[in-house]
Amino acid sequence: MGDSSVGKTGLSNYLALGIRVADDQPLASTDGAWATHWPLPHDRNKAGVDREIWLWDFAGQVDYRLVHQLFMDDTAAAVLVFNPQNENPFQGLGHWDRDLRKSARKPFVKLLAAGRIDRGGLVISADSMQKFIAERGFLGPLHETSAKTGDGCDRLREAIVQAIDWACIPETTSPALYHRMKQEILSLRDTGLVLIRLAELKQRLEMTLRGEEFQLAELETVVGLLAGPGMIQRLDFGGFVLLRPEVLSRYAAAVVRKVRRHPQELGCIREDEFLAGDLDYQDFKRLPREDEAVVLRTLLETFVSRAWCLRQPCEGSAMLTFPSYFRRERPDQPTHPSVLVTYRFDGPADDISATLVVRLHHTVAFQSTDLWKSAADFRTQTGTKLGFTMTRESEGTSLLEVYFEPQVDDNSRVLFLRYVHDHLSLHAQNVVRLRSYFCANRKCDSFGQVFSDRAKIDKALAPGGKRKVFCPACGKPILLRDAIEERFDSPEVKEKVREMQGEVQVVLDNESRELILVGHAYAIVAEAGQIYRGYTNSDHGIDGEIEFKDNQGHATGRRLYLQLKSGDSYLSTRKSDRAEIFRIKKPRWAEYWQQQAYTVMLVIRTSNGEIRWMDVSAYLKRKSAGGEPVRQIVFEGERFDAAGVRRWRDRVLGVS
Repeated sequence: MGDSSVGKTGLSNYLALGIRVADDQPLASTDGAWATHWPLPHDRNKAGVDREIWLWDFAGQVDYRLVHQLFMDDTAAAVLVFNPQNENPFQGLGHWDRDLRKSARKPFVKLLAAGRIDRGGLVISADSMQKFIAERGFLGPLHETSAKTGDGCDRLREAIVQAIDWACIPETTSPALYHRMKQEILSLRDTGLVLIRLAELKQRLEMTLRGEEFQLAELETVVGLLAGPGMIQRLDFGGFVLLRPEVLSRYAAAVVRKVRRHPQELGCIREDEFLAGDLDYQDFKRLPREDEAVVLRTLLETFVSRAWCLRQPCEGSAMLTFPSYFRRERPDQPTHPSVLVTYRFDGPADDISATLVVRLHHTVAFQSTDLWKSAADFRTQTGTKLGFTMTRESEGTSLLEVYFEPQVDDNSRVLFLRYVHDHLSLHAQNVVRLRSYFCANRKCDSFGQVFSDRAKIDKALAPGGKRKVFCPACGKPILLRDAIEERFDSPEVKEKVREMQGEVQVVLDNESRELILVGHAYAIVAEAGQIYRGYTNSDHGIDGEIEFKDNQGHATGRRLYLQLKSGDSYLSTRKSDRAEIFRIKKPRWAEYWQQQAYTVMLVIRTSNGEIRWMDVSAYLKRKSAGGEPVRQIVFEGERFDAAGVRRWRDRVLGVS
């Protein structure tokens, strides 16, 4: 990995395939991310044991960086590549290093390589390079390489193999059949096929592996083994297997380019435009529409579940706002509220700031009001203003300043500060908290002005210090362990913030589950050959519709309405007869459902992955015949699948 045009793709091809770069065959820049299979010879110490490396080549363009981290979590070794002719390669290398440290879930080794040395050697001093290697924890030495001449490439290849801690990589013992299935799946992947349903994959393998018998569960095991290092990906809906997970990064880049050029620089896109594929593709060759729709729904769920964007209702759709790509500058504010706490930290500032904005927005205590480039304003439940700004101080280091209007109550101040503090502690490194203090004497000329002598504050807070300083203007004491600091460190506030974090995660999880269920509905209806349309605003109790086609494939206008629910909490078991009960939380829904010209189906997905649906229109008609309002439904759903959709199609259209 490394910046664009430093020779990563040529180096990857040489390492994995032994292919040198030719003058008459220049390599294009990597589009997103690309994975190359690098099989290794048998382990000499263990007969019959295969080893392999999957070499991921990441595009260096900034538009792709948002989703690169999806493929970095199981990193065993990383090679950071830079242009030796760059007079300051450390900034770019530092950015990639931070991305890696943030995303990797386990220890990994780092190597450093200069690419394309046939075009010129290092222009920075050897001492500065060795200092960078030592400070950043790279495994020396520096590898100077050329994929054109082959210089240094064999040494780098051997260094990678030796650097990987093979003892810490779990061995997988599998029957010979599993190995053959794996090879067939990889061959299918190499044909360029991007997306396939698991059932179809099984059929294909049964045809190519004639005479071999295997169950669906065995295929699922092989798919799981391949998904571990990111070779393929099992999607959360529709029974799909993504044979080329790297396409996600290319579509994500198309989304980023689209939101970057928002006319008002607001970093947002309508969800219906997103799902329709109205993005900025440049020269990227798009997938067939059916495959593209599945990839885009997968990408949408990824953005929402990882708190990379805000998803808010907007004029019959939803607006997806990406705080990292807000470019609107905040206007000058002469009376801007005073900064109470400043944080200095290392880490991916854009990601940290964006996820902080999204998570604070989903709390009950705080509501986001305005977003700006590197700033966010919020309001408390009483309408008072608070927020934070962020600036980059140096390579890898940023400042985050938290401010409050004077009218903000102490409880809101403490909760906001604690939430920000815990978020930074979790997602950043080397976090330093600097509290600002003010003279509280209203008669003092320095009232409300920051006490700027940091050395005196540090001395007073040190062990044995007096925990106070004195205003240089009026001589009054300024307490350093005031009520805010005492409450900030209290177990009660820490527990309250943990509760807030849990509530936010529930909101994000629910939104993610709902999007997954919508994906299931889309995939199941498409498999049945019918039309699914989703509704963004489901406040009336309808989330989407199925329109049926006639035998000629034409839309008929006849349809079903769907109410989608995902989660075990929607069904309870009645003790008397063990019946499953769905409680209608909004009485107007029952009335609304009964008023519809078409049948309303209640679709429920439980945590075991089972999806069932039931005709609630007929149920409500029967139960409300006596005039009493219906407050619950005895749920007797049947499996929601393509066969079930086709049966309803035949019933609605009167096809025998």
